[in-house]
Amino acid sequence: MPIKLPNWYRLIKHSLCHRTGIEGLKGIFKTGAIIPNDGSLADTYPQSKISYSRNHNLVSLFDFNNCNEDECLNQIHDWYRFFFDHEPVTVVILLSRPSLESKLIPNEKAVKDTKGTFVPIFIPRLEVFCPEPIPGEVFRGYLVICGVYEKIYEYYQHDGIFPELFDKIDIFLKKHADLYADPLGQLEKDIDKQN
Repeated sequence: MPIKLPNWYRLIKHSLCHRTGIEGLKGIFKTGAIIPNDGSLADTYPQSKISYSRNHNLVSLFDFNNCNEDECLNQIHDWYRFFFDHEPVTVVILLSRPSLESKLIPNEKAVKDTKGTFVPIFIPRLEVFCPEPIPGEVFRGYLVICGVYEKIYEYYQHDGIFPELFDKIDIFLKKHADLYADPLGQLEKDIDKQN
């Protein structure tokens, strides 16, 4: 676990965002929206079936505007791993806050609904929910984070659906082919640099 916020945090620190893998991104682009998972989409995690968003048919989002940097760092164990848990990449879709703000269900409502038990589960403070599909028109950018080494990332500012992103991901994967072949070797190099 890092002792500081990752470099890519600066890109999302005031953002409302949704994260997915390549297959999820294909589905989002095909439908033109991020849709709630009513159980018809593949589960990302074993606990997906018992999540607050699934139980209430909501789109799960991260809202980093809810916490300052110190609070995000203190809570990093709750959210950090979700940003590089897909292979080969995790894609973070940044969203237009003004377009969605009035529709959002705040984290506080989930806390109240669960009487503070966090069952069904959700991420404290940072996870918010949208009760309807989120159209591609409100997409504002894409952060692509390496699935084997989270320090490697690319950001693409683009409004709306961005089919060319798949070409960008292919270029990203080719550019970092050595890293994907030997992620531990890169980690060892980074540790050597720090010593």
